[in-house]
Formats: sequence, C-alpha cells, structure tokens
Amino acid sequence: MTEKRLLIVYCCFFAFAVIVQAKIVSLMCMGYDVLAEKQTVRTVDISAGRAEIVDCNLNKITGTQDQIKAFITSEKDLQNIYENIRPQDRAKFYSRIQQQRQVVVELTSPLQTETIYTTTKRYSSSNLAQHLIGYLDLDNNGLSGVEKAYNSLLKDNGQQINVHFNVNGNGDIYGDVYSTTSQDSQVLSLTIDNSMQRMAEGIAKEFIPNGSIVIMESTTGKIRAMASTPVYDANNVVAYLDDDNSPMVNKALQSYEPGSVIKPLWAAMLLENGYNKDKVYYCNGYTVVNGHTYHCANHRAHGPVDMAQALVVSCNCYFIDREVRNKGFFMLQMADQMHFGENIKICDDIYTSKGNFPDTSKIENLGVQSSVSFGQGDFRVSPVHIAAYMNIFANNGIYIYPQVVEGMFSEKTGNMTLELYSYHSKRVITPHTSKTLKDMLIQVVEKGAGERAKPTFLSAGGKTGTAQTGKTKENGEEIFTAWYGGFYPADNPQYVIAITIQDGGESTYTAAPLFKKICDSIYYLKFADTRPVENSCISTLDKK
Repeated sequence: MTEKRLLIVYCCFFAFAVIVQAKIVSLMCMGYDVLAEKQTVRTVDISAGRAEIVDCNLNKITGTQDQIKAFITSEKDLQNIYENIRPQDRAKFYSRIQQQRQVVVELTSPLQTETIYTTTKRYSSSNLAQHLIGYLDLDNNGLSGVEKAYNSLLKDNGQQINVHFNVNGNGDIYGDVYSTTSQDSQVLSLTIDNSMQRMAEGIAKEFIPNGSIVIMESTTGKIRAMASTPVYDANNVVAYLDDDNSPMVNKALQSYEPGSVIKPLWAAMLLENGYNKDKVYYCNGYTVVNGHTYHCANHRAHGPVDMAQALVVSCNCYFIDREVRNKGFFMLQMADQMHFGENIKICDDIYTSKGNFPDTSKIENLGVQSSVSFGQGDFRVSPVHIAAYMNIFANNGIYIYPQVVEGMFSEKTGNMTLELYSYHSKRVITPHTSKTLKDMLIQVVEKGAGERAKPTFLSAGGKTGTAQTGKTKENGEEIFTAWYGGFYPADNPQYVIAITIQDGGESTYTAAPLFKKICDSIYYLKFADTRPVENSCISTLDKK
C-alpha cells in the first residue's frame, strides 16, 4: 500500500515537472521570437535631420551644396561602388561594410544600379558667415557659434531621410527596403542678409588680412553682415588650430584699442554736460598732463579748432584738454551706457568679449583720462560695441542692442514657428546732441580725415581710428589697429558699419577707403533703381 502511494506521488511530481518545463520552454521560445522580431527591424539614417541655418530672406547659409548618398550592402558590386567614393573615404567604407554589412555611403557620381538619395553637405567650400555659424563635432553637435548656441533647436528639426529594412539571423536583408522622409522640417533664420554678407566677406578677404567688418541695421539692431578674417574650413578645423592669426576666432567679437574712432562719444559727453561746441582751442601739436607729454598724430599742430574742426582733423589735444567738472565720472557714465567693459549678448549664448574700461578709481586719474580721451591706455572694445555706439548718432540718440537671430521657420510654409529676435533699446543722449554730432561726422567724411571714406553715391558720416597697440614688428615698426565707424546714408541712415584691421597702418589710407567700398556696394544692393525688389531684409520697423 505504501509503495503504491509513493508511486502515485512520484508520478504526480514527474507530471508537474514536465508541465512546468514545457511552460518554461514555451515562454522562452515566445521571448526569443519577440526578441528575434525586434532584431530584424533596422533603420539607417541617410541625413542627420539637423535644421539648416538660413539668412533673413530664408536663403540657405548651410546646406547649399548637394550630396549624393546610397544605401549599400555587402552583396553589391563593391568594386564599382569603390570607384565612386572619394579616395579619402574608401578605407573607412570597407571597414564599415565588413563590420555592419549595410552602410550609407557618399558617392562622387550617381550609380544607375543603386537607389540614390540627394541630401546636402552641412558646409560647402564657400560657406558664408562661417565664424558666426561655427562648426560641429563628429556626433553632429554644435561646438561653436550658432551651431552650439542653438544646438537643441537645430539637432532634430531638419529634414530626416531614413532607410528601413529587415535582416535575418545571418544579417542578410529580406523583404522590402524602403525610405521615409520627415514632412515638418524647420530652419533657423539669422538676421544676416546673404547678399550683404557675401559683399562684406569679399571686401574683407581682399583687403583685410586680419580683422572684421560689421554691418548693422540702424533702426532694429539686426546685424546684416559679420565678416572675419582670416577664414577657415569648417570641414577641417584641425588644420587651423595652431595658426598664429587665429582664423577660427571671430574678430568681430574680440576687443582692441579703439583709437580716435571713440572721439565722437566724448564730444557727445561734453555737449551733454554743457560744454560750448563753438569754443576755440589752440592746438600746438602737444599737451602736457601730470608731467607726461601727449602728441597729436605725426606731432602736427592744428592751430585754432572748435569741436567740429577737432573731429575733422582728429585732434588729440583738444579732447585731452577739454575740461568739464567731474569729467572722469561722466566718461565712466557714458562708457557704462555703451556697455564698454561688458559682454554684449547678440543671441543666446553668443557674446562679444568684455574688453576693458578703467573703473571708478582709475578714471579719476588725469593721465588715465587723457589716454582714454583718444582711445588709448587700458581701454578696449569690440567692433560690435563700436557699431552699437556709432548708431546713437544715426538713430536720434537711441542705443539699440545688436542681435543676429530672427527665429525658427517652417521649411514647408515659410511661417515663423518661434520668434527669437526682440527689439531692445534705450535713450543715451538727447536728440539735439545726436543731431549735432551726426552733422559733425558728415563733415568729417566730406572734408576731414575720413575724406577717403566719402561714398560715390549719397553721403555718409563717420570717424577713423588709428590705435597704438604697444607692439612692434621685427624691424621695429610700430603695429597699429586701423578702425572706421560710420553710418550710411547720411540723410536717413539705414546702416552702421564698423571696420577693424589688425596691423592696419594709418586708418585714413586703409580703413576709410573700405568704408567707401562698402557704402557703394550697399547702394547697388539696396538703394539703386536696378536693385531687386525682393531679397532686401530692410525692416519696416519705425524709428523709436
């Protein structure tokens, strides 16, 4: 009886074990089936889906050059494909095809045997605004410039092309291979105007070995061109890392001694604090302050000059010796209004350098005041600072903050989906002072040190600057930074322009003629009767 009971119990346990084991095997098989199903579906990116960067007219800045790609498998005629791949990519192609069996490859010409996908290269060999745009890392993330500042917006908002296919356990494709294209791509619009940017870069590359050009729209603060030299290739940044001329640095955002380009600001300060512009000063070519002798350029004596004449001849001594009560305080106050010694934010996460302006304790020193009066000493500003400051004379005493980004736009409809530009301004001098200085700066161009800056068409106002850097060449020759800051046209200013040339010599002979070239080019692009009606980017925002 006991043996029968034990046998029955044993059989029950055995049956239970068989059932459990069968269930486990069944579940494992189901799991493997699901896993296998998941592993068979694969997707390969043809394009990364990064949003393109465009100008203010939605014309492309990035993605201007077509690129031919094909989806290749290890079963294809690889020799024929090999001959249609760039030589520098061939080793990489063979390595990847052996590891993955299916890859996307860039072709130098279409292959009739392959399905071709036309995409675009991020950067071409003649990419505009490269210093402002920046460049990407190997994972398609921005490392500098706008690419970095707006990486989260750009990363996945562009056109995506994907190839989808199934593979078996051996990695062989089975079934259909098909592609999908996203329908809701967007672009990031800058305030840059491609026509003006191309013009500025052309002039800079020909005449400015090391420096920059900034063109800003007067009524809005929108930067329409920002050119920096020397240039670099965003597809090969490593080749430029050790270049002594720093080609990867945006010179429009760096700071330098301003020289005499700053004198109109101190003239405005004098007028704002009650100084008589008609009071005559006699220039002997030098003046002595605290035992130190300061000279006018080339030790030239200008004789009797009032404020307007002092600007025309760029008299250092006039601005050094013009005294008002609390002059140091008023200089510092005016510098603060212009944001000298501060970063200017031109868009999210892109700023000018701080530069430098003497603080409260230093500016009270008469020697410091004297040096600052003609843009020397411990005083540095960026070309963007100069453009924004010069704009107060073009814009009725209003300071408008410079900006370089408009917003995100739908590539399909052209409608804005996210606005990033916002007008921001403040009054810094009275309309009367602004008008007085504007008229004086027009005279500087018409008959003064800036005469070589006089445009062929319409008139302009502006000021040269030749700044000592404290550096010399191997032959002992002093190195100067040449400046020009001005507005155009004079009667109804639309643009302010800041030019800087490192090791630029005398600005009257280098920077001033470039101002003329830029003004003449703007005339043909924007004001001549033959100009295109579209593609203007001129804002209709009323002056405030």
